[in-house]
Amino acid sequence: MSRLLSSIRDLVIAQKDINKSIELAELYGMILWSVDKGVYDEPELEDVLTARSMSVISCGDAHLPSKDCAHLISEPYLIGGHTRLMEQLSTMHVEKPDLLITRQSDKKAIERTKRFFDECMVVQSDTALQKIVEIIERLKLYRRIVLHIHPNDITSVIACNILKRITGAKVYFVNHADHVFTYGSSVADVYFELSTFGRYRDARKRIAGRKSFLGIPLTSRLISKKHRLPAKTDTLSFFSAASPFKFKPVKNYDLRPAIDRILSEFKNATFWVVGANPYTNTWWWSLKFRYWRRFKIVSSVPYDSYLKLLERADFYVDSFPAPGGTAFAEQLISGRRCVGLKGPIHGYSPADNLKDETVDDLIASILQRDNDQSVIDAVYVVNGYDAVKVRYLACLYDDVVCDNEIEKYVVWTGDTTVYEQTGKITSDIPPNTILKLIGFDKRFLFALLLELSFFQRVKIIAKLVLLQLKNRLNKEVRSGKK
Repeated sequence: MSRLLSSIRDLVIAQKDINKSIELAELYGMILWSVDKGVYDEPELEDVLTARSMSVISCGDAHLPSKDCAHLISEPYLIGGHTRLMEQLSTMHVEKPDLLITRQSDKKAIERTKRFFDECMVVQSDTALQKIVEIIERLKLYRRIVLHIHPNDITSVIACNILKRITGAKVYFVNHADHVFTYGSSVADVYFELSTFGRYRDARKRIAGRKSFLGIPLTSRLISKKHRLPAKTDTLSFFSAASPFKFKPVKNYDLRPAIDRILSEFKNATFWVVGANPYTNTWWWSLKFRYWRRFKIVSSVPYDSYLKLLERADFYVDSFPAPGGTAFAEQLISGRRCVGLKGPIHGYSPADNLKDETVDDLIASILQRDNDQSVIDAVYVVNGYDAVKVRYLACLYDDVVCDNEIEKYVVWTGDTTVYEQTGKITSDIPPNTILKLIGFDKRFLFALLLELSFFQRVKIIAKLVLLQLKNRLNKEVRSGKK
């Protein structure tokens, strides 16, 4: 662990005000979430802060729960797979469960989630201790709690740790972010696996509970479709979509040589990348200058336009080095030709078996191979809605834990350390996190700048200046309205 992280962790424990300790622990978790420093959980810190919280709040007497199940999420979103996974699991219950949202969230996102739950509650408290008390009060009626927390949401972890001692509730942790640091190792009675990558990453954690494979359920219905194998002279559309970091080259893993070969050998082809930022994702610039009209980069498009682009695509190419979870499998069963490179992060579905080790093999598969029916069948065995439902309900209600199903179909060749940064920090840290951090101790800014790469140092200074100006302007606007 770096000197900076050790200093923050020490201050978390040394703070006399428990509210400030928890706030600082969330910032510490946010940095570990953003920067892979080989630290993937912090159960000792969870235990220390749980004990300190219990010493200053009134937990009440033992309470016998009367309701079945509640899901707890830090913050729901309108887009992305994390909220959708929670919604899918909610539909697997015989009766709709309830939902507790612990952070202020987009109103439209809250309205969307309400359709999937019987009762939707939002934590209203301000301080960390007040939030903990409110979470306990709202959840003490339930025998089962299913967690969908952000990696840095230690407040919810503390609350559930206390709740278990009061009510004996069982806690099930759906680790959506299985590729990064996350709090929660101390609290989960069952720690669900979503992928083989998560399985191997979890081996580097100190998880107190049992592990059980769940898998990410597919939302699409199977469309059986045979494809005509293309010629190099055909007019073809290739499409890929994911968050920017999933495309960012790391070590020797880089999607650009594959795109370059596709556009150079298929002279009438276009390649769309949706989700990347054409201005700040500088690694794309060389390809854009070379294939100006045929290489398209857009940060976002309206959902209807996104669907039209996807519908016109002849090939779906998974993001690389980091995959798009089960997005690749979703496109496969939707009847679209799927190709990609097998990277260091894999094992989210048997669809990985359609990916190739080299660019040469990828080009050959475009020309010579249709989607494999045996792979599609395996995807349904592992990621089909009904298959995931059986595992999920068996674990919650029959105490059955499941082995990792994906390993039966996909050979693990990944690398859980691929994003680990042993030297200077090259990944982005949210500027708001840094502002809050230096609010505790201004010396943290200097310590952080020393650990950043030169490029990141310039970026973060610029972002901090802009954020300060924006905050000052907003403050002046609010003062003017008063």
